[in-house]
Amino acid sequence: MKLLIISGRSGSGKSIALRALEDLGYYCVDNIPVSLLPTLTNTVVEQHELVAVSIDVRNMPDSENEITELLEYLPEFWDITIIFIDASDDVLIKRYSETRRLHPLFKLNNSLVDAIAAERDILVPVAEKADLHINTDNLSVHDLAETIRERVLGKKSSDLVIVFESFGFKYGLPKDAD
Repeated sequence: MKLLIISGRSGSGKSIALRALEDLGYYCVDNIPVSLLPTLTNTVVEQHELVAVSIDVRNMPDSENEITELLEYLPEFWDITIIFIDASDDVLIKRYSETRRLHPLFKLNNSLVDAIAAERDILVPVAEKADLHINTDNLSVHDLAETIRERVLGKKSSDLVIVFESFGFKYGLPKDAD
């Protein structure tokens, strides 16, 4: 059984990575409190072979030792991989300026720059435990999804799916024709 933990700074592309994993057949849970991770793994162990979880700065434990303890508490039969997605401060500021969303720590800090710096400090324990670091400074949404697919599958791209469908022009093109 495989458990992928996706973490990283807000605005770096965690949601994109989770969507790419969902397309690969993973059961995905976004923004779960870290303390519920053992309960989730025990709940889905019978139904799902591949599970991906996104951990956000909003639900990090107070103590950095708590993350280590929680990961050790998970059942031994889970193959756990931690992927940390990050971007430089300048890129994150630019991304937040292009959207109307507030940074999760914006209310606790006086500025976006302070919020981004505070988040970096909070996520240091997870970044140190990560098996894979992905910097999204120069990646588009599609490039990030392809990078995730490549790293998880171990090959360049997913399989090509071709559907042959017979139809008559008398009734028009099929609605789902691409």
